[in-house]
Amino acid sequence: MPEENARPALDMMNYGMYVVGSRGAAGLNVMAAHWLMQISFKPRMVALSVENDARTLANIRETRVFTINVMGEDSRELVAGFLQPANPSKVQGRNPAGQLVVDKLAGVEYKLMATECPVLRDALAWFECEVDGGLPAGDHTLIVARITDGGQINVGKPLRDDDLGWTYSG
Repeated sequence: MPEENARPALDMMNYGMYVVGSRGAAGLNVMAAHWLMQISFKPRMVALSVENDARTLANIRETRVFTINVMGEDSRELVAGFLQPANPSKVQGRNPAGQLVVDKLAGVEYKLMATECPVLRDALAWFECEVDGGLPAGDHTLIVARITDGGQINVGKPLRDDDLGWTYSG
């Protein structure tokens, strides 16, 4: 496929490392995310791309709110725990029998904000979002959201995906 030729260029794009907090009927959830960007000054808005089968997307569709945690360079180990899906059977090759849904917030200090979505104590900064719209984008969904609140918690350099030594692209 000709678009496959673009893979090396896509692998060179770098992204911030964020943790998306959400809530829904199945409870609270967090996931590591890369594909996030600010798209407007007035009002302040972001666009977030989430896999179509992600628990976070189901939560966001249900409640129309979420949080973004901006993670620091010193949070690599913490972020690594959020890279796996809440439902282990989602990963190809894993045996779904007997595997329970993972509580990725177990042992992690967090606070619930006005949206009732989690903000991590170890994040550098955070903001809350309310969904304004979205659209299908291949195997992902693009969520457009308005920022409703936010703040800084810690000081440090933001973590990027290339700091982890891997890429989510191509």
